[in-house]
Amino acid sequence: MTKRKIHKLSFDLESDFNLIGIASHENDYRLSWAINKKLNLDLVKIDDVIITHPKHKIEINYSTYHFEDENNLLEYHLISNKSEKGFLIPGMKNIDFVLRVSGNPELDIIHQILSDLKKVDIIITAFHMEDLPDRIHKMLHL
Repeated sequence: MTKRKIHKLSFDLESDFNLIGIASHENDYRLSWAINKKLNLDLVKIDDVIITHPKHKIEINYSTYHFEDENNLLEYHLISNKSEKGFLIPGMKNIDFVLRVSGNPELDIIHQILSDLKKVDIIITAFHMEDLPDRIHKMLHL
């Protein structure tokens, strides 16, 4: 009898997207419009991200906008961090939105996006969200 070979497939959740935290007092559609204008994107409203709260077993909706940049093979999701029922990332109540940039963007692209976002007058601050717990990366793996 021959031994079967076992091949394990693994991937790094952190390597295929980057998260940018955004603080802004504006509503989602006003912010998406400003980001579209500054970054030359076309974020459009899509179905909300729905997360089931693990403790209370209730569904919580988070407003979401999407744009796919086919030229640069990047995908953008602007997701609200706040809902009437709670926060998407409870440990980061100081941010209002998360910009998820997927497609394995180069770090210099992320830095350029951050630089441009900080120039938008309705954005208080924007920062690269690094070293987040795996559960948050799994939750935002759309």
